[in-house]
Amino acid sequence: MIEISNFKGYNKNTLRGFFDVKLTNVGLEIRGCCLHEKDGRQWIQLPSKLYEKADGSKGWQYFLDFYDREKRESFQREVLKALPNAREEELF
Repeated sequence: MIEISNFKGYNKNTLRGFFDVKLTNVGLEIRGCCLHEKDGRQWIQLPSKLYEKADGSKGWQYFLDFYDREKRESFQREVLKALPNAREEELF
């Protein structure tokens, strides 16, 4: 089961907010996830840090990621299903 906590709305470019995800079936909490949205499509970004590439451009280095595409997509779907309740709680 997935629980969302600490949702903080933030609108900049595609970014819509920050939040934490609890994977209660394994006892893991992922802090610092981001909700992005563009052209009606939403996606979850796992925690990452900004870094400078050798050519001077910037990139993001993820602290953790899925190596199985199907599992990544399943995680995305489940988190996106759980998010509306967390976003509503932010309003109160």
